[in-house]
Formats: sequence, C-alpha cells, structure tokens
Amino acid sequence: MPELSQQDVQNLAMQHREYQKRAQTVQQQLNMIQISIEDCTRAIGTLDELSSADESLDTMFPIGSGSFIHGKLDKVDKVVVDVGAGVNVEKSAEDAKEILNKRKAEFQKGLERMNASLTQISQRIQSIESMIRENTPQ
Repeated sequence: MPELSQQDVQNLAMQHREYQKRAQTVQQQLNMIQISIEDCTRAIGTLDELSSADESLDTMFPIGSGSFIHGKLDKVDKVVVDVGAGVNVEKSAEDAKEILNKRKAEFQKGLERMNASLTQISQRIQSIESMIRENTPQ
C-alpha cells in the first residue's frame, strides 16, 4: 500500500470524525425505535391482560406529569388507538392489538435497517483506523 501524505491522513481523520457523528446519530435513532417497540409490546400486553379479566379491575390511570387517578375498569370492548398523523380512532380491543402488532413489526424492520447501517458505518470507521495505523510511524 502506498504511503499516505499528511493531507491524506488529515482527510481520513476528518472522515473518521464524520462517521463517528453518523454512528452516534444512528445509535440515538436505534434507541428511539427500541423505546417505540417496547411501548407497543406494553400496550399489547396490557390489552391481553385486560381482555382476560373476568371482573372489573381497580387500577390507576395516568393523567399526565407523572400523576395518576384511581379508577375502576369494567370492560375493555373499545380502545382509542393512534393510527398516525395525530389521528386517533376507536377500535375493538382485537383490532387495536392488530394495529399495534403491525406498528411493532414496522418498528422492528426499521431497527434491522438501522442496525445494518450502523454496522456499515462501524466497518468504515475500522477501515480508516486501520489505514491510519498502517501509515503512522512506529
């Protein structure tokens, strides 16, 4: 491999920093997608639990800002679910679970794509590091 000039090394160092920034951004996006998947999983689990209840349940309902109110849930036959673009619709519990499962599957596909992207970025970073190491006097 031909020896790199000082300018080449500086360019590689700049590319390295850019790839690190991209990797950090992708990692943040991965974390957000993972949180969304966990939210869907919790919502589906809650609907399963509530649907299997034989009697009314005493529970606490979130009202915002970390505050809750005690209440009684008699039946779960209708659920208000976000269908996108800030639109919420009333659905049966089964239909709501179907929507949530589809959303979760889409998030999981996005997670796979982002993981592949992060892998590519990491490989590029390692390649640059290797090139710089090979051209740095010992």
